[in-house]
Amino acid sequence: MQNDLFYQELDQFNLFSEFAEPQHYQPVPNDWFVVITDVVNSTQAIQDGRYRQVNALGVASIVAIMNSIKPLKVPYIFGGDGASVCVPSSVLQQVKQALQATVILAKQQFSLEIRAGVVPVSDIRQLGKDIRVAKFQPKDHFSQAMFDGNGLSAADSLIKQANSQYLIEPVESDSLDNNDLFEGFECRWNEIPSRSKEHIALLVQALPNEQFSSDQIYQIVLMAINGCYGDELAYHPITPKQMSLSSKVADLQNEAKIRSGFVGKLTKYKYIAKLKLLRHVGNYLMKNKVKTDATEWGGYKQRLVENTDFQKFDDMLRMVISGNEEQRVQLENKLKQLQQSGLLAYGIHSAPSALITCMVNDYNHDHVHFLDTTRGGYAMAAKQLKSQLATLKSVE
Repeated sequence: MQNDLFYQELDQFNLFSEFAEPQHYQPVPNDWFVVITDVVNSTQAIQDGRYRQVNALGVASIVAIMNSIKPLKVPYIFGGDGASVCVPSSVLQQVKQALQATVILAKQQFSLEIRAGVVPVSDIRQLGKDIRVAKFQPKDHFSQAMFDGNGLSAADSLIKQANSQYLIEPVESDSLDNNDLFEGFECRWNEIPSRSKEHIALLVQALPNEQFSSDQIYQIVLMAINGCYGDELAYHPITPKQMSLSSKVADLQNEAKIRSGFVGKLTKYKYIAKLKLLRHVGNYLMKNKVKTDATEWGGYKQRLVENTDFQKFDDMLRMVISGNEEQRVQLENKLKQLQQSGLLAYGIHSAPSALITCMVNDYNHDHVHFLDTTRGGYAMAAKQLKSQLATLKSVE
């Protein structure tokens, strides 16, 4: 169908500061569907120290969907403990199968539950909400989807209703074909320490009124961030020097479970052994700046940094920022003033390190790296933001 190419043909914008400008957004076709995934009881899992598993499953759901519809490109966004994706009706059946496999994988390999659902865009519009998408392309080889219209949160609410008709029911399967769904999922990097003492996961949701539009509020927020942390180069959460490949089984087993989850324990152990070998190979290739027909390894870490989703928008601003406690306190004070003025709700969670989970189609340019802070960054920041919104509703 013609509108299958809606996202691929969407015009892009190049400056992140324009993320809230309405002209960049186009309505998702009415016959498309919104896919929502999230780890149930993720807060408890994070408190149990399982934040890396929670992140891994959020990314795994994106990887499974994208593999199931190749070569079609569709918009998606990672939220820490889950993901949102928009897909056309022509690929709905294989997307549902990918979701079923992800739900089963989470249960069998991690003893975690993924809630997955699919909602027609038309149903969301009947509720008075919308889903509009923009394409942010800071580099020729990297783009991100941005969402507005409050349709994603509406879809999330519909899926979380008791006995929701939109939920995907898992179908037990040991199919070897399911492993192909997770090809390209990688989780091989050590946690990345902040070069400035700490990372923060930041969420900000504008609350426009007659005086201030959403765009104006977000511009005020960006000015506050720049005033406290400096420009993007100053607060970018990772640099190539900070990155190192992990040799810990505890880190590597998440990828092993996801990539070989349907083929038994022996294959998993072999996969971990392969990852340990690949660590040495990767270090050699990057250190010696080896060039192959497919990849220029000397620049891989820099391309990885450029291909991270450390700042994004899905009806709220999401950022991972590197800084220190003094800068965080300054920013919180400014956000608190704006929040008390009724202009926004926000959440901040600080941690010593960032966590990176990857979707790699090739090591040259086609790779995306999903960022969060350790200790459950986005998920924990969301608790604070939701609390502020709940307080606001009770006052109203």
